[in-house]
Order: sequence, then C-alpha cells, then structure tokens
Amino acid sequence: MQNCVRESDTVARVGGDEFVILLASLKHDRDAAEVAEKIRHILNLPFAISGHTLNISSSIGVAIYPAHGDNEKELVKNADLAMYYAKENGRNNVTAYHAGLEGF
Repeated sequence: MQNCVRESDTVARVGGDEFVILLASLKHDRDAAEVAEKIRHILNLPFAISGHTLNISSSIGVAIYPAHGDNEKELVKNADLAMYYAKENGRNNVTAYHAGLEGF
C-alpha cells in the first residue's frame, strides 16, 4: 500500500485487516478514488508466501474532508460506512461516502 501513495501521505494499520490512508493536499476528490482503486488492484494480485500462492481482495471506503466530515471521528465513521457498503455490494470494490449510507 505504501508504494501506491506519495511520500507526503500516511498509511496506518488501525487493527486486524483495517487500514487508514491519509492523502494530503488532493487537487480533486476523484484523486482519492483513483488511489483507492490502485491499492485495490495491487492487493488483488496473487502473491506467494512459503511456496503457496494467495489471493486476497479488499473493500475500500473513501471519505473526503470537509465534504464527508470536518473532524477525524466523522471521517472515519463515514469511511467505515462506505467500506461496509462496498462489502455488502459485491466486495472487492471502492465506494465513496455519500448521503444515504447512514441508513444502510
């Protein structure tokens, strides 16, 4: 994941199989979705460990400051909502937070 972001960005594991990626100074909101798709694609490639080939997928939720939250708690909550929506709608995809996910 670190190879998919710029040096100015931050990749952090928050627990289990959940990560937060902070993208600094985006020019366009779509840039966040493009980075998320790049990460999703890289994670979807087969890889070898101890002679075994493994495949994984990812469901990624995107929340953008300030449109989707003006503080860290709200952004994480909304990114989580988007991620769970992505999981429920086929997995292995990227979903950006949008109005209406609160009732999901």
